[in-house]
Formats: sequence, structure tokens, C-alpha cells
Amino acid sequence: MDIKGVSAIVTGGASGIGAAVARMLAARGAKVVVADLQEEKGNSLAKEIGGAFCKVDVTNTQDIINATEMAKSMGPVRVLVNSAGIGWAQRTVGKDGTYESAANLDAFKK
Repeated sequence: MDIKGVSAIVTGGASGIGAAVARMLAARGAKVVVADLQEEKGNSLAKEIGGAFCKVDVTNTQDIINATEMAKSMGPVRVLVNSAGIGWAQRTVGKDGTYESAANLDAFKK
């Protein structure tokens, strides 16, 4: 597929898999919006690949709209890669053998 000149949004694009995908898309000619909470890393990567950074919390509708509008201003939006996420190690079963003591359910919901 030819993606030269199209715009792409990569959520979680400032680091890890998202950053790798943003670099790959840019190398193939896409104009990439790096959508992430990490401003310093996001701006640095956007500069490196000739894209743009948009601060985005994927749980915030207005942030998603802002990233989409930014992408639309750069070319026809044809690519979206959802790589945003947070996570940490948590037990499945607590030391006392119960599920309730294993993990913070509110953290999981976020």
C-alpha cells in the first residue's frame, strides 16, 4: 500500500512500539502525528521524523479530536495505530489467596 503523503495518527507514539511504528510510517512517506502524554519524548520524535506532536490522553475525547484535526491538516487521514496504554505488574491472586487483595481494580480500569 502506498502511504506517501497521507497522514497517520499513532497513539502512544512517543516510546516503545508506538515510536517504532511512527518511524516506520514516516520512512514510508506518511506524515505522522505522534499522539502521547509524554511531551518531551513526543516532540523530539516528531522533530526527528518530520511529523507533529499532539498531547493526547486517549481517555479524553477532546484530545482525540485535537489529534484528528491536526492529522487532517497534514493530509488525508488514512492510518491509525492504537499503541497507547499504561500498565504495571500486579498479582492475579493476592498473597492471602484472595483476588481482592491482588490488584487495584481502579488502576486496571484506567
